[in-house]
Amino acid sequence: MRELFEGFLDGIEEVLRWRTMLVLVIFATVAMGFWAVIGIIYWEHFLAFSDRLVEWLPFAMLRSNGAWMLSTFLWVQAIMLTVALLSLLLTVTLYRNLPKRDFTGAAVWLLLGSTVFWTVVWLFKGGAIYDGVLKLLTMLPFDTVENGVSTLLIFYFLYNAAIITMLFFTSLYSPVLLRRIREELYPYEDVHSEAELRSLVYTARNTLLFVAASLVLMPLLFVPVLNIFVQLLLWIWLVKDTFTYDVGALFFNANELRLIKKGDKRIWTIAAVTALFNFFPLLNFAGPFIGEIMMFRYLVGLKSKA
Repeated sequence: MRELFEGFLDGIEEVLRWRTMLVLVIFATVAMGFWAVIGIIYWEHFLAFSDRLVEWLPFAMLRSNGAWMLSTFLWVQAIMLTVALLSLLLTVTLYRNLPKRDFTGAAVWLLLGSTVFWTVVWLFKGGAIYDGVLKLLTMLPFDTVENGVSTLLIFYFLYNAAIITMLFFTSLYSPVLLRRIREELYPYEDVHSEAELRSLVYTARNTLLFVAASLVLMPLLFVPVLNIFVQLLLWIWLVKDTFTYDVGALFFNANELRLIKKGDKRIWTIAAVTALFNFFPLLNFAGPFIGEIMMFRYLVGLKSKA
């Protein structure tokens, strides 16, 4: 596990580098902006589709899912509001004298700290918050609850789409990112440049499979608790399959690929850590970069020891 932790720290350090942070921000802005525009243009179509899904649900399940989704929405808003207020306060006190690189690091740690704080609050008080939201929804007319859940469901789909787009961008950028890290840590390892196109095609295929699986398993998204595990498992599979191929195609020949074992617990752990970032706003966009670096550090380190 030591190499995984070191890879995680390397990933955070790399993300905090100014040039990597710039690329990350550009990718995240494009991913969010693209799906925001799509959402605005096709909002009525999305709403009609979402309404049809919601119509199949009994009122009790509708209230339960609505309370869970609204509770999650409040958690996200609490994090964002905390970050905004603290950033405003610290900008006029501590941040103004920080160099640009240190400012970026401080902003990331502030976001991480706010996320951890409100996650702990929700872990201990989440049940009470959920019950309070459920009581509120019970008092509202059915049509109001139905429309609210339909709207939250659209935001969920668009959020998921932005996450998958960010992962696709990270895979596309991985040859540049991993080559630079290879020069610093493993300069003796060969790079197979001809594999870059194959890696892109493989990532596109995985993305389509993920979308297909999500559509097939969509009914499970309306089952509280189970929906979290289903979504997490889909993300883990996508990350694991995509990132192992990215690294394997670039740095492993046909004979060396046997070192990458599909059942390797550490590979699944890396994918799980990366996927967990998706549950945290803004940090989710850094997750693929960190996961790609962790996978590279582990697999290429495994190869160098062989």
